[in-house]
Amino acid sequence: MAKIIIVGAAHGGRETVNGLLAANTDNEIHWYEHGQFATALDWAPADAEKERLALSQQVTLFDQTTVTRITPATHTITARNQRGQLQTDHYDRLVLSVGSLPIQLPIPGAELSGVRSIQNRASINELKLAAKSAAIKNVVVIGGGYIGMNFAALFKQTGKQVTVIDVNARPFSHNLDSEFTQILAAASVENGLQLKMEERVTAILGSTHVTAVQTNRGQYAADLVLVAVGNRPNTAWLRETLTLDSEGLIETDDYFQTSVPDIYAIGDATKVRFTPTGTKERITLGSAASHAGRLLAHNLLTDQRIVFSGVQATSALNAAGYYFAATGLNTQLAVRMQQPVLATYIAVPRLVASAPARLNATVHFKLFYDKTHRILGAQIMSTAELTAVINTVSLAIQMGATLEQLAYGDFFLSTGIKPAGGCTQYG
Repeated sequence: MAKIIIVGAAHGGRETVNGLLAANTDNEIHWYEHGQFATALDWAPADAEKERLALSQQVTLFDQTTVTRITPATHTITARNQRGQLQTDHYDRLVLSVGSLPIQLPIPGAELSGVRSIQNRASINELKLAAKSAAIKNVVVIGGGYIGMNFAALFKQTGKQVTVIDVNARPFSHNLDSEFTQILAAASVENGLQLKMEERVTAILGSTHVTAVQTNRGQYAADLVLVAVGNRPNTAWLRETLTLDSEGLIETDDYFQTSVPDIYAIGDATKVRFTPTGTKERITLGSAASHAGRLLAHNLLTDQRIVFSGVQATSALNAAGYYFAATGLNTQLAVRMQQPVLATYIAVPRLVASAPARLNATVHFKLFYDKTHRILGAQIMSTAELTAVINTVSLAIQMGATLEQLAYGDFFLSTGIKPAGGCTQYG
């Protein structure tokens, strides 16, 4: 029997624990979380006590306890609980899912009351409550990526005046190509968001509480400011223990083993194999951490270890009345990674002539591939919910498929019997 300690209850840590429990072994599991498990695991308040009791039958839980030190020579960790007391714990295997910390802007006023960022689920819940506050009328979101635009839409839905500021030309520019982002930008403005693109924030104004945001082009009133400009790995405390790269990311092998025996790392604080290029990249998606956690759980329990095959950084979201998804390389990524790509973009105005109107929205699709026609990436967007299509392309990338193999694959064709006087029923 081995004693396994998991640090962190976000996606990677959660999936590691789930995998260990599913194997139904007699290993002892200790799980540390610097916040509350009820919040991190998104338990409904009414069910929290029951959920905790059930989990604690199989796992020893350390709520609101921060691991501050690892001593590999003795296979121990040191942690501080919510009362400030230090405690030590011994491990046979240690799994680090320590995540990341939000990047704070190095500008005047960043410390003012009312300036928020997103670190964990607790901070997300706090922002949801803030969205309902009548005292907050003007919101400025700094950062036009997935997180920033998602919360901008939430604040707009609750009646706030919302301004989004970003240094890029359009929102979602890290995830989607211009054919998509120009449509989303126009739709966002139509929905009432103020987009201030290609502007750089120079200061946050106010005496004790934020009152406005200053950029190189103007000033915008604010009762609340959300800074969503990315994150950095939560690894400063590990610098003397593990090998970190120049970005502060924990170096791991193909089995998530760190530079120190019996210590493993997954999630935002690591790099994983990016399938389209075969290189190791930082993929800050919950799905990537979850995949890693499931495989790590398997490898911790057997000598028949499996190499992590990689991820395609597949993601999906809906915003401004559109559903969109992406996988693999896009134009911006290809340029940054110096990866030669070819691409084809199409906009299909109708899916099926006989389909109901709700399914007959224009579909925007872009496919990336190399000179041998190996598929490297794709994006899809429509007012109809078709994002699941991207999963097929993601699998094609993972399997090294070509355009021809995807084009002539054996996909089902509906041959349902049509009702009298009507069309084949959809959905």
